[in-house]
Amino acid sequence: MKTPKSLNELISSDKETNNLSLYRQKTSKFRLIHKLLSEILGANIAQNIIVSNYKNSIVYLETTSAGIATGFKMQQSNVLSAFRKQLDPALVTVEMKVSPHSAALQSKRAKAEAPVEIKPSTKTIPPEVAKMFASIAESSKGPLKEKFLKLSRLKQSGQDDN
Repeated sequence: MKTPKSLNELISSDKETNNLSLYRQKTSKFRLIHKLLSEILGANIAQNIIVSNYKNSIVYLETTSAGIATGFKMQQSNVLSAFRKQLDPALVTVEMKVSPHSAALQSKRAKAEAPVEIKPSTKTIPPEVAKMFASIAESSKGPLKEKFLKLSRLKQSGQDDN
């Protein structure tokens, strides 16, 4: 029976065929590519772009927005020259794909656009404060008076929920 490999054996970078090591190297390249994109295009544009692959001296990028892709196309030569300087001199091209259903970007946006549940207020105020708001409301006019009256009617601490 085979014994399980240690974590050091799985991550060791001296083995060329080690998949975990290759994934780690590829991930670090993806992070470097994204960092360079942020420096060149700006963080606002780069946050809407994901690095989908890097193989055969071609960097593949994805976005869900055609506007982002157009902005990228205008800067593509700058991006390519920066990648060649800092990443790989043999880099052939950088390809951008507009994918409205890109899973990674859609999940980011879904989290950002998720509805926030609003809970009813459970705030209480001391009775003295309620009296102060009521007296301020008496000397006020218009919407300000209404606001102070509303504040004076808040659930007062020490009262029952009935």
